Amino acid sequence: MSRLTVLGTQGWIPTERRETTCLAFADGDLLFLFDAGTGLRRLLDPPGATMLQRAKDVHLFLTHYHLDHICGLAYLPAFFAERALTIHVPEASLNGVDPQKGIAELIRHPYNPGPPSLKKLSIETLAAGDNEVAGRRLRVRGQCHPDTTVGYRLDDLFTLATDTVYDPNTAVFAHKSKLLLHEAWIDGIEEHTSGKEDLVSRAYAAHTSARQAAELAAQAGVEELWLIHLNPLMDEAYYRRMEASARHTFARAEVVSDLAFREFGER
Repeated sequence: MSRLTVLGTQGWIPTERRETTCLAFADGDLLFLFDAGTGLRRLLDPPGATMLQRAKDVHLFLTHYHLDHICGLAYLPAFFAERALTIHVPEASLNGVDPQKGIAELIRHPYNPGPPSLKKLSIETLAAGDNEVAGRRLRVRGQCHPDTTVGYRLDDLFTLATDTVYDPNTAVFAHKSKLLLHEAWIDGIEEHTSGKEDLVSRAYAAHTSARQAAELAAQAGVEELWLIHLNPLMDEAYYRRMEASARHTFARAEVVSDLAFREFGER
């Protein structure tokens, strides 16, 4: 039995209840981490610490290099000073970033202690389409954001689409996944609310609404939709309204809390 745990559900700024984006997928002694937001700090305590303790093969996948998704790289020496870690990043043809500049620059002095404190760190690139990592099928696609991001699909278990505008191709990519984790920056009702035009235009230049994410989940035929990468300028009451809005289109939509988890049986 494998398990996906959301370690951080917030976008941009961590709040009292929510850390920024980070997911952990554990299957036996294999641990896949997706993004290194402040949620990575949850590896210090159970259940994160338990997953890390059991893991013999750990891989970290980055969707892009915006700081709210990579600030947790500064925490890596706390967890991986003496153990192996492979960081996977999109190849330059996907996002235009040289991986050695995108990662190596971030983990070196003066920003971080640097590779000497990470003795068993390796960096590998991922191409668009199918990739095999630790015996798992990991599919990758580019997404539209102010800086190009990538979406991930692990086997047929789950698809992660964060920091992206509404894109019908996301539904194609996620088709028949058991779970779609999709960002939701606003509710979407603001499209029909006078005085909200600026909020909507700014949001949709980079992000997706809960209502749009629900449309994609319905088109994709997934089992469940989890709304993540939430706007920290909104409160929990707003998130509940987002959830209700999404459920009008896709009944099994949920705004999940940090440490929410989903178990999977056979692949």
